[in-house]
Amino acid sequence: MNMKDEERCGPDIFGTPNLNEIKESPDILEKIKWDVTPQMVMEPRFQSRAEDLQKLREISGYMFYVESQCEPPALMLLKVGKTDITSTVGRIDEVPVELVRRAIEHPREKPAYGMYAITDEIKEWLKKELGL
Repeated sequence: MNMKDEERCGPDIFGTPNLNEIKESPDILEKIKWDVTPQMVMEPRFQSRAEDLQKLREISGYMFYVESQCEPPALMLLKVGKTDITSTVGRIDEVPVELVRRAIEHPREKPAYGMYAITDEIKEWLKKELGL
């Protein structure tokens, strides 16, 4: 099955960074939060509380996650803003599908809105591919 036969999910717009473009973007690489999970990003916050604003500052940057709402599931890059605004900015098509499927079959934690945390296996693969 090729990509045009599959349900594509996530950004499908011109200019979405691929793995090589992310690798060449120090502004993204320096801000990847390897231990931030969808649960952390999606938990409710009240922005008027100092502790919530501090938490937003700590998790802001970029986070990889597995999107389960498409077939095949996809590895995505999410930009987490300091003001509780998030947007998916990339899809990593180069990742082996079996790594993504295992992240869903054996999750690190409960998914949030169909978003699964990346596994150590995916993290290691990404770091190797990104030269980190």
